[in-house]
Amino acid sequence: YSGRVSVAPSKNWIFQISAGRLSHPERQEQGDVTRVTSSVHYSRPMGAGGAWSTSLIWGRNHDTFTQHNLNSYLAETVYPLSRRNFLTGRWELVDKDELSVTGIFRIGAYTAGYTRDIGNWKHVETGIGANLTAYTLPDALKPYYGDRPLGVNVYLRLRLKKE
Repeated sequence: YSGRVSVAPSKNWIFQISAGRLSHPERQEQGDVTRVTSSVHYSRPMGAGGAWSTSLIWGRNHDTFTQHNLNSYLAETVYPLSRRNFLTGRWELVDKDELSVTGIFRIGAYTAGYTRDIGNWKHVETGIGANLTAYTLPDALKPYYGDRPLGVNVYLRLRLKKE
């Protein structure tokens, strides 16, 4: 089963809640997963057709075999500095049990980024950008990932242009 309810009380706000049951989602593992999500999204129009958009999201997977509740929390935002320049931020906490048979670990990821639109070709908009992500993790995982793991990515964005 699955279901979702979404409410948009104004042009700026959207709320949603959903739930579903996944029957044996992992071939190698026993049990089903019941998933629940909830989110709130706000978008504030800015000049030149852009918008400052922010989302707060929560999700939970309940494993019927292990009886573990694995939560995830996310906040993210994109802020237009100008028509072609954007700052992004993302904060996430995720519970994982695949990393150990003895318990649940909470992993944190904190991302700051920048994107610049560079041009349009026919029906494609392009941009380049970079993100820097810092992670937090339990002491038990630090021997494998280090005390202060960091990640950097540089990307080329291609997306279909709105007609």
